[in-house]
Amino acid sequence: MEYSPFTTWILNNGVSSQTLELLIAIALLATLVSIGRYIFGNKTYGIYAPIILAIAYSYTGLKYGLVITAIVILSTLLSYSVLRKIRMHYITRIAINYCILTLSLTLFLMLINKYGLTLENMVNISPLAIVSIAALGDFFTKQYVKKSLKTSFLTLLPTIAISALGWFLITRDVISTNIINNLWIIPVLILANLLIGQFKGLRIKDLLRFSSILNEKDNA
Repeated sequence: MEYSPFTTWILNNGVSSQTLELLIAIALLATLVSIGRYIFGNKTYGIYAPIILAIAYSYTGLKYGLVITAIVILSTLLSYSVLRKIRMHYITRIAINYCILTLSLTLFLMLINKYGLTLENMVNISPLAIVSIAALGDFFTKQYVKKSLKTSFLTLLPTIAISALGWFLITRDVISTNIINNLWIIPVLILANLLIGQFKGLRIKDLLRFSSILNEKDNA
């Protein structure tokens, strides 16, 4: 890959190309979450979870990443439905959930190794990517405890959707190549977030939700 002079200068001063790509991806994904939250009105598990998921998906591939995500959520639901009947401290509950999740993922990987299930390449996935996705169980449980199962899923779905969109953007060679060679995109992202931070209008989700009421007002 041929880099721009400024990018080449950065790479020649102790920053690897992979590190630079990931750092730029974090800025891009964070802005994506910001747009989703304040322009479209889609709530996520904060800003950290979608970023980590998107980057994890870039290592696992979207297909395998979504399968692992499903296992994590199902295991979390199973463990919480049992543990909620036992009085205990919150951290110990989460710790036990991770223990059960470890068993679930281990069993799942063993089943894939034996039966395939069209997921034969699962063995080649980076362990760190699997661990990153497993952390989603903590976010899901926190929302479940504080709110409800319905709210947890209503937050989970936009989180996964934005993560999938982020995965798509950061895994396109044409996008990653252009971004790493045009680092002025970072100040642009800062400016975009400054503008988004001042936005006080109705979000797209709200406009769709109240479109009938707004039409009645216009026709009145």
